[in-house]
Amino acid sequence: MKVSFDTVTNTGINGEIRPNSLTISYNADTKTYSVSADGRSQNFTPADIKSNADGETIYEKPDGAHEHLTIVTTPYSSSTSNKYVGLAYWQRNVLTDTRQDMDFYVLTYGLPTAAAGVPRTGTAGFRTDTFGAVSFPGEEPRSFNGQGEFSVDFAAGVFSTHSYLTETTLVTGGSESGGGMEFIGAGHLSSSDGSFSGNALYRGRFGGAAGTLSGRFYGPAGEELGGAFSGSNTAGMTVVGGFTGQRDANVIPENLTLTNLTKSQLFYTRFQHNLVGQLNRQNSETFSYSTPTSDLYGGHFTINDKVASSDPNFVTYRKSFSSSYDTQDVELRLYKPGPDNSELALTYASFVHYSTSVPFAGGRTAIEQYAAYGLETPPGLLAGKTGTGSYSGVLYATGQQYPSTTSYAVKGTSQFTVDFGAQSYTGVLGMAGTASDGSGTVEFGNYDVAGTLGMVGASGTVSRNGTPTGEFTPFFYGPDGEEIVAPFSTTAPIGAPGAGITIAGVAAAKRE
Repeated sequence: MKVSFDTVTNTGINGEIRPNSLTISYNADTKTYSVSADGRSQNFTPADIKSNADGETIYEKPDGAHEHLTIVTTPYSSSTSNKYVGLAYWQRNVLTDTRQDMDFYVLTYGLPTAAAGVPRTGTAGFRTDTFGAVSFPGEEPRSFNGQGEFSVDFAAGVFSTHSYLTETTLVTGGSESGGGMEFIGAGHLSSSDGSFSGNALYRGRFGGAAGTLSGRFYGPAGEELGGAFSGSNTAGMTVVGGFTGQRDANVIPENLTLTNLTKSQLFYTRFQHNLVGQLNRQNSETFSYSTPTSDLYGGHFTINDKVASSDPNFVTYRKSFSSSYDTQDVELRLYKPGPDNSELALTYASFVHYSTSVPFAGGRTAIEQYAAYGLETPPGLLAGKTGTGSYSGVLYATGQQYPSTTSYAVKGTSQFTVDFGAQSYTGVLGMAGTASDGSGTVEFGNYDVAGTLGMVGASGTVSRNGTPTGEFTPFFYGPDGEEIVAPFSTTAPIGAPGAGITIAGVAAAKRE
């Protein structure tokens, strides 16, 4: 990053991120490091060493631009040295009166894993060490560091990483941690070499900054890794950092795909109106399901509660749950992920269709709920992503026209275009419903959806012919937001097919 500081107030003036290529080399005869980027280069010799202890060597050139190179071979959060990868940061300062302009580069380097040496099966966990710097206009610049974990599914070619951080002010030396200070990254492995790349999100004292990351594996068989990331936001925050990692058998890899769940997983089920339930999976045939409100019952499900499904793309469970107030017969339908689904083969996302009945007016009334769940893309992780994405998929819902007891089993299609640069999306829902009383099918037609993405999540509306008719809340899933599942509700307006029928369900789609 390139930033400017006021040396009187010790605060940032402005900054920008400039992702680019940087080269580093080492001459063993002269014991000299050479670095170059942006048309500049510098050599750091043994005569430039300012300090050398605990796996950290600091080089300083006081003449001219006041340049520093720091080589880190022992992670700051560990006493075990890396064997194949190192972290380095190169700082170049130019002082003009009360202004300091700084170029700050963070990189990892070492002995890379050849393409043939990168595992192509199984999963692995790495213990990571993260370091970098962050600047914000009007605030004292800070460095940050922390320990974290890196999970990789080699067969699926995906990874995720997370570190909790401590920020330290560079002038006064104060430190701050907790409160959501963290680095999050996720993405894909290259199929041709030992590199990986993806999205990065930094959260700290000054807010969140999103961007990109890149890295690779090091060592004969990918025993270590290293990467660098940068990010910014519209308020002027800039951040740049790097991380190294060592494979560690004590780090249990996170689940990265629904098609290869290697440990128990708590899923949050996402409903309309910010309601949240839980699906707590212990293994492939045992889980518990809790509803978003106390008037609806859920609980423990096992293989003994599984029944034949009327739709082969769902797994169906039925069970009765009782309290001192009521007994409810619950049917739970889970949309199948992976190649066993002949309609839409999702990898990271799915949805649940929950059915029961509750006491009402001396009788019982049916309740149908739909919710998204899966391996969510962390909110804000896509805020620095550019380009567009096209998604297509399916739609499942239930329609009801009160006070009629007739319901409609609604099915259809969903299509979306996401503009990541503008952090917005548009789409179309196509729907048709079959009446429960045998009166036939209603072709509801197409409804438009549109909304925004953001650091805290996405939101939107459903409309028909320009008139708002309902709400739409998309959730992204996968390391790069590859899939969308969106709870929605809409009412067919006057003049539209099925006028007065309220439709509530989910749309699910994957990027093409």
